[in-house]
Amino acid sequence: MEILSNAEIFWKTKHAWLESCGYQLRPRYQPDWFPSWIQDPPTDSILGVLKREDYLPTIAPQVMDAIRIKDGAAVIMKRVHRLDNEYNQEVEVSLFFSSPQLQKDPNNHCVPIYEMLEIPNDDTFAILVMPLLRRFNSPRFDTIGECMDFLLQIFKGLRFIHQHHIAHRDCTGPNVMMDGSELYPYGFHPTEQDYNLEFTCSAKQMYTRTQRPPTYYWIDFGNAACFDPSNRSPRIYPLHGTDKSAPEFQNLSQDSVEEFDPFPTDIYYLGNLVRMHFTEGDSDCGDPAIFGLEFLKPLIGDMVQDNPEKRPTIDQCVIRLEDLIRSQTSWALRAPVWQTDDSVLGIIYRLAPYWARRIIYTLTQTSPIPKRK
Repeated sequence: MEILSNAEIFWKTKHAWLESCGYQLRPRYQPDWFPSWIQDPPTDSILGVLKREDYLPTIAPQVMDAIRIKDGAAVIMKRVHRLDNEYNQEVEVSLFFSSPQLQKDPNNHCVPIYEMLEIPNDDTFAILVMPLLRRFNSPRFDTIGECMDFLLQIFKGLRFIHQHHIAHRDCTGPNVMMDGSELYPYGFHPTEQDYNLEFTCSAKQMYTRTQRPPTYYWIDFGNAACFDPSNRSPRIYPLHGTDKSAPEFQNLSQDSVEEFDPFPTDIYYLGNLVRMHFTEGDSDCGDPAIFGLEFLKPLIGDMVQDNPEKRPTIDQCVIRLEDLIRSQTSWALRAPVWQTDDSVLGIIYRLAPYWARRIIYTLTQTSPIPKRK
């Protein structure tokens, strides 16, 4: 890709300024960049071009990856609207949850914002800097206990958000991510995360989640809505996020002025996330179901029922989830994750390493649900 997109050109023009702020962009976005496949043409034509690291564009127009110069940490920068209003409170909410006091709370699973950069001569946009994260289920979960740790973290994280009278309004699969830095101590490519930093081979996963328990984060507060704590009946116009299936929004006319309580809709989104990525799977996004999670279905069924008023609150969801997990034996929680798309060869390939790890975990009395230190 010799010609950069307009969005990429924005980032390239900010290279020197970002460097002065302490961030280094990839070679593709540096002023002297010249496509490597033109300077040194590959022998296998198109396929060779696709294998070049500097061919890879950014993952989204408003997002750019970078390296923090002072310590080499991989970060993501997101261009956001600076001026908050009732329709866009992303900056306010993101910085609120990243305040020093709230960052100390172990129940806070909102993505930490390292800093906000004010773009020179730009009163409309700013840049939020945050850690580089990866999809919550990449790599795949190794045990049922690892799945439970994920669910506990995101349930408690949403409870934390709701306790501060904020509705996320897009708490779906793409907006919950994982800090994979300890699973991949040698790093991974920011845009093609199955590959190493140099984009020359697969990224090397050194540990499982049980060995190096990760933290999961809610991201993207672009749809979030804040309410006064004294408001006992919060209402807001509906906003269709990533998940378009919320029952309460299905029969609304385009000119509808009906307002809704967004908190039960958050419960639906969370329940549907678990349903799509764990208990039932989703063919549209390619996520298989996981065997052995039938005990979650009564809770998930209540969370996704059609009548929003009958859905449990997030406090009730957390309590019920904890009770369900306590009802499982250590043997069940240590069980391997088998997915509906696993082949016989894949199962055989994973069995020996799994049992080797399980024996070690049992002998060392490692908790079946990963515990962060």
